[in-house]
Amino acid sequence: RTSEAQIAEFVAAKADWIRRHQARIAAQPPRPELRYVTGEEHRFLGTAHVLEVLRATGRVGAAVVETAEAPPRLVVHARDPHDAAEVQRHLERIQRRELQRRLDVLVPEWEERLGVRTTRIRIRAMKRKWGACRTRTGDVVFNRSLAAEPPRAIEYLVLHELAHLIEPSHGPRFQAILTEHMPDWRAVETALNGRVTTRG
Repeated sequence: RTSEAQIAEFVAAKADWIRRHQARIAAQPPRPELRYVTGEEHRFLGTAHVLEVLRATGRVGAAVVETAEAPPRLVVHARDPHDAAEVQRHLERIQRRELQRRLDVLVPEWEERLGVRTTRIRIRAMKRKWGACRTRTGDVVFNRSLAAEPPRAIEYLVLHELAHLIEPSHGPRFQAILTEHMPDWRAVETALNGRVTTRG
């Protein structure tokens, strides 16, 4: 049986971790509010891209433009280039499209490596989690904002969520699975922490 002293020690240890975690988040500079205007920087696959908003003369939409002569750009052709909501929608579509393209490759690869099977993969906007796994159904959800993160981070989240199909908790067995397949997972996770504060 666990003694009261052991319980108190456990709670105290967790309280210290919570305080450190809160302090780390509080020390981070606030993210500037996005206005979706030309010249603004947006992260895409871990790299800063300069946003260029143009009035559409044909099809509307967004595209990534990379040249040797200039920083990478996210070019949006909008019906109304001054409509931030429209520009945001076009950017979100290209985020979702790119993330889906990568998940279509990574999920089957990690299913095979881990010996698990998902039933459904979804992408949606999430405020507090990078992903979530319903272990009983095999339904896995990824945060659309992952498209802003480096490819290594996207792969880590695939491993993380699929590993829950073996071990639902974040305990030692789960961490051992991550370490076996991605020894640097802690560094990748640390880089993600703070942008979205809770793991799935």
